[in-house]
Amino acid sequence: MANEQSESIQVEGCSVIYDMGSGLVIAKVQIDKVKEQDINARVMKNEMQDQLTANILKRGQLESLPFLVLKDGKLEIVSGHHRIKSARAAGLKEIIVIVDVSGLSRSQIAAKQLAHNAISGFDDGSTLREIVKMITDVDDMIESFVGNDIMEEPLEAYDKMLSPAIQFDFKNVTFSFLPHQVQDMDALIKNLETTASEIIGVASYEQCKGFVETLSQYQKFTDIRNVGAAIHSMIQNANEKMDGVGFNEDEEWTYLAKLFGSNAIPGESAKVMQQAIKKAEKEGAVTSKNRWQLIEYLCADYLSGR
Repeated sequence: MANEQSESIQVEGCSVIYDMGSGLVIAKVQIDKVKEQDINARVMKNEMQDQLTANILKRGQLESLPFLVLKDGKLEIVSGHHRIKSARAAGLKEIIVIVDVSGLSRSQIAAKQLAHNAISGFDDGSTLREIVKMITDVDDMIESFVGNDIMEEPLEAYDKMLSPAIQFDFKNVTFSFLPHQVQDMDALIKNLETTASEIIGVASYEQCKGFVETLSQYQKFTDIRNVGAAIHSMIQNANEKMDGVGFNEDEEWTYLAKLFGSNAIPGESAKVMQQAIKKAEKEGAVTSKNRWQLIEYLCADYLSGR
């Protein structure tokens, strides 16, 4: 529980969770109430910042606490500029932080900012490689953002274990969802002139949400974390469905609903059709893959007047 000292702190957008003592508290703060320092020496590459954002988006919160200071009634960042930047990009409204409420001077804040950036230690290369070997999932490897120099040794070890060695051939696939506007299509065509994608998919912009939601649900349903593997599994299911009805791409196919104007019929009619199908299968007139052909036979008889 927070003691009387922490409870007396009245800062907009800041709710104290626990008083650590020595002028430090753990608090939940509104991210739009947090101010960045005008100057920050620590920099981060764009791709690393993007990966940090992706990690936060996946977890839904920060995994390490930024360090803030209360100065003149405002919350200022001392350490964690990039974490908070990515938290904003990930859409977080509130974050948990450590706040120094002891009343630091501007000089003390600057000193702590440099200290937090500088005193971060370093990774032992051999130990880091041993940890990397524990990672068995591609998504986890991406999340770790380990450099190629560290990855080189484990990958070489994996290659030696493969007998015979297998070379994978990859193709780039691009899914583009566009509003129904000519200028957007023109922009896509110009972009495709420089892309390495070998398969291009273009669809209505309104279909993007449905595609993403279905893909996400399918990943949860099948417990497939990798996006590419999930799409491959969806394709396999579609192929199995087409194979199940004897689909032949050399022939023109259409949906029965397009012919009948509906994909539903009364229950009593369905029972009669089911009985006819069972009889036709038993007699060998049709199989489970071409039941639809029974309709063709009946229609042909009808047209011939039989």
